Amino acid sequence: MERKRTIASRQSAAYTAAKGNDQKSLEILRDFWGEERVASINNRGDTILHFLSIQGNVAALRLLVEERLVSSEDLKIKNKNGDTPLHEAARFGRKDVLKMILSLERDLVLMRNNLGETPLYVAAVSGEKEVFTLLAEQNFSEFTVTRDDGSTVLHAAYGLGTVSTLIGVTRLHIDEWILFCMKREPDFALHLLNRYPELANKHDGMGTTALNILATKSFSFRSGSSYMFGQAGTTPFVPMQMVETFIYLCIPAMYEESRPNAAVFFKTERFSLINLLLGNAWLGEIDDAKQKHILALKLARRLIDKEDWSYYAHSVMNPLIQATKLGIDELVVEIIQKYPQAAETLDEDGKNILHIAAGRKNRFLFDYFLKKVAHKDRILVDIDKQGRTVLHFAASVGSPYKFSTGEPTEMTGGIKQVLLMMWGVLWFKRVKYCIHPRLWSLKNSEGLTAKELFERNHSGVRKEAEKTIRDLGNSVLILATLLCTINFAAVFTVPGGFDDKTGLPILLNINDVKSDLWMLMFFLGAALFDSVFTMGALLSFLLSKFDSDDFYIAMPLKICAVYTFLYYSAAFTVLAGVQALNVENIFMNKDVWWLSFFTVCLAFLVILIFVDISYLVFDYMYHFLRYSLSYKRQYM
Repeated sequence: MERKRTIASRQSAAYTAAKGNDQKSLEILRDFWGEERVASINNRGDTILHFLSIQGNVAALRLLVEERLVSSEDLKIKNKNGDTPLHEAARFGRKDVLKMILSLERDLVLMRNNLGETPLYVAAVSGEKEVFTLLAEQNFSEFTVTRDDGSTVLHAAYGLGTVSTLIGVTRLHIDEWILFCMKREPDFALHLLNRYPELANKHDGMGTTALNILATKSFSFRSGSSYMFGQAGTTPFVPMQMVETFIYLCIPAMYEESRPNAAVFFKTERFSLINLLLGNAWLGEIDDAKQKHILALKLARRLIDKEDWSYYAHSVMNPLIQATKLGIDELVVEIIQKYPQAAETLDEDGKNILHIAAGRKNRFLFDYFLKKVAHKDRILVDIDKQGRTVLHFAASVGSPYKFSTGEPTEMTGGIKQVLLMMWGVLWFKRVKYCIHPRLWSLKNSEGLTAKELFERNHSGVRKEAEKTIRDLGNSVLILATLLCTINFAAVFTVPGGFDDKTGLPILLNINDVKSDLWMLMFFLGAALFDSVFTMGALLSFLLSKFDSDDFYIAMPLKICAVYTFLYYSAAFTVLAGVQALNVENIFMNKDVWWLSFFTVCLAFLVILIFVDISYLVFDYMYHFLRYSLSYKRQYM
């Protein structure tokens, strides 16, 4: 028992000393090595050499080497993960330790850990460019650049190396890796592609290339973020999203190419004021996102330029199909521009890219395909293996906004159901008039036309949307009635009362307040007028049939009318109250600048709230008008 305590005490001392390079620490490490050598000091199976490599303690390692206490066999000892000290040095970028280890045993670069990773692969997945270059100079071959599952160092550079699900290893996502590289080595992956272009076409055991995996990382691109005006309304507060998107556009790129189409980036100099502003956590997050998106697009372009696209002609995992399904607009555009023939690509179910874009209600990609694809008539008439036309796909439930992506309709509620129904009808009609009329009546494998499929898919959504509108309508009707009552009563109780003989307000005879009284009456009349119209629009809601076509234009117009009239009714009521205080001279002619300031601030806040709650409906109306005015029948 005493001996075990002595060993444990010695291990603890050596563990602590592995971090230091002072004389005392070196003595402790020398004594420990003389007693225990490669004995593991934790339940991971790490030896003291592993910890020296992790800490980069080159002084201690040099001492053991110079005194010939460490042999090449000692350096081959693995921990329970199969990592040698060289693996650890590569993972943490300990270049000096790595050089010393290689001077003793160069063949260590060929050793693999339990995942089949060589030190070269580990350096790539860790983003350690200098260490990677050093190891590549020792041995850069098919054996060292690939893992047992076939992933290459380029997969690793993106942090995307695939691994068997049986192993269940957590992988670094590309957005995390890009952010990491942006802060440390932004040109690492581009450096790999430039130096080893053959890696672009390498694929793992499942046939996955680096471009395949990049096409699954939508959040690495701007189209997958909230910094787009087309996605305004998908965050909790629309005005804030607008401000962040504007800031995003104003932030300059941090890295630029040294020359056109170069693989080397250099960091640009920013003004000190810009650096100060972007040092703020909120603005810094937007800055990091933009730089990540820029770098992701640069990486995509390099991969596409070096791709052998003929490989994907016989592969189910096609980057264009993947990117279209996830709505990575930038990647789709880059691929189509480089390989126009890729637009003819079909997935395993026989769907083309237009089918997918129509099913996802991707406004940008659908319009882009119609404008840029050379043989659009071909893909417009395509029918998949289940007999579905592009119009059948347009009959799916969803909206162009990201919050509806992959979200079951039974899990959504409130105004989202109304939006799903509105966009369902608009998008169906939008696609319908882009295809030949003979396709309108075609039936799929279930014997349903596109219109019948639309009604079946949207029956539940329509009922939920009706329930939502009725519930909201009843609540807003109470508010509108209350405003109407208040303003109606206020009209006949103006300050100063009425003249018994003429029936006119007494204050009309006083020139100093005559204009103020007329202004008060205007505010009260406008508020009363707007509240009455609000009630009328709400009553039309409750009396609607709630057919599918009602959600095309009638229902959106009524919603816009309710939003607008209710807002102005509330605004004029508040203004009437302020004006009444002014007419009654309640402040005894004192300077009440603070009241004006408070009123302006309140009005600004109300405007922001109005924009937030009504933006998506007015955005729908914009696209309704846009599609209606720009529509030209292609088939007669």
